[in-house]
Amino acid sequence: MSDISQTDTKSIIAKLNLAKQKYEEDNQISSPKIQRVPNVLRQNAEFAKFCIPKMISLGPIHHSDKNLEQGEHYKLLWTSMYVEQYSKQANQVTDQVTHFLLKTVQDNIAELKKLFTKDAIGTKTTDKDLCLMLFVDGCSLLHFMENVDKQRPQALQLKLDQMMYIWRDIILLENQLPRKLLELLCKKEADLEHLMINFHSMGDIKRLSGLKVPHESKHRTICIPGIAISFMNKRETRSEQPTSNSEEVKVQLASKRKPIHLLDYARTFVTSTSKDHVDRNGKDVKNKQEGVEFTKMANPDKSYGWLTYKNIRDLKAAGIHVKASKTDRWIWSSVSFASKLFYGELRLPMFMFDNVSPYFFRNLIAYEMCPDFRNSMECCSFFCFMDSLIDGGEDVKELRLAGVIQNLLGSDEELAKLFIDLGSHLPTKLFNNTWCTDAMAYSKNYTEVKNQIEKHYTNKWRTFGAATINTYFSSPWSILAFFAAAAALALTAAQTYYNVHPKN
Repeated sequence: MSDISQTDTKSIIAKLNLAKQKYEEDNQISSPKIQRVPNVLRQNAEFAKFCIPKMISLGPIHHSDKNLEQGEHYKLLWTSMYVEQYSKQANQVTDQVTHFLLKTVQDNIAELKKLFTKDAIGTKTTDKDLCLMLFVDGCSLLHFMENVDKQRPQALQLKLDQMMYIWRDIILLENQLPRKLLELLCKKEADLEHLMINFHSMGDIKRLSGLKVPHESKHRTICIPGIAISFMNKRETRSEQPTSNSEEVKVQLASKRKPIHLLDYARTFVTSTSKDHVDRNGKDVKNKQEGVEFTKMANPDKSYGWLTYKNIRDLKAAGIHVKASKTDRWIWSSVSFASKLFYGELRLPMFMFDNVSPYFFRNLIAYEMCPDFRNSMECCSFFCFMDSLIDGGEDVKELRLAGVIQNLLGSDEELAKLFIDLGSHLPTKLFNNTWCTDAMAYSKNYTEVKNQIEKHYTNKWRTFGAATINTYFSSPWSILAFFAAAAALALTAAQTYYNVHPKN
């Protein structure tokens, strides 16, 4: 073998320095950059197909896709309409506003480029190309966010099915546009907050009167009078009627930082916690729910051993009943467990699963797995938790009958397959998730709930009592049979006694 030369040494030193330089460049900003789905997920064709846009591209990653040319037409149309509306409000001619917005993007292009990875932009895209692209994409997205309405898709010159496909494309990880760009193109930051909420509610917010979009505050709350937005519940609200300000529902976002794009906004909402939830009867439900307090674990470093239950059916056999969460708010931290004398009560947030759900869920997983996104894997943890409860269609059926799930996706087996497929990609399953330390990417909320369930499930007295109740008191007929058998035994005992001890 030949000796290592000075040239070889210089070559490896150059590679090491380049790697260090790239790391430092990638970590200049604290927020994750807009990037492709992590390669470990893209290698799985079944996962990757849910991360590719079908109608419209936003940003540089899919800009040159020939299959999305129809989307380019809509983007240009919406951009022209956005600029026209902007011109009227600014009392300026359209050409002046167009030049002003283009110049605004150009003046900030160096900063905007830092919000994308180099791989996302590509080597052939010039600053001028990127500037023109971001101008059209940003203006068209703002117009879509303002005018999206599931009851009036014609406001966007679309049919309902087209609007839903485009809505679904916009939430994909590889289709995100940085908040900074939208702030530059939007007239006011408060307007942008309103548009983000309106987008995720599919136009419900715009139709409701009395909406208050707060400015920056200490707690960064979103105030929505009398309703709670459910992002995946067909983006439906529970009430079409606005209520008084005294009935406002306040949600404290999980993070104090501003969401950096629309997918991050959705993730921030569904992983939020609130000090005071409001139940369906209007009563306050404290963050300390029955049995489990979500703010901290009793002993975060304690190991509780193996989880011995496998699914909802196992829990049901042990007397653990599943019910819908007491709060109407569709946030995943509204999971609680309470252990009673002879039964347990597991409360889960309500879901409506539709054809958007597989895309939304997988892109949340991909986002949390981005190498520059430091997070606690709240979404991955939730999917892992649900995967621990669902093994097949019978488990989904139990959740459906309990009022936790409304399945528009297809059969119960199809929905069970979705959770099983999601579970196979989760980083939170790469370690023993029955215990948790701060060094591990597994949400303490779900760890504690699983430990509480396991503690109840392995208690022989409680499970014996539950088995007795299931056997003898699970239906009116079994109750009648039990009392009939008891009466027969009593009569037999009485007859035996009188035979042994006659009166005379």
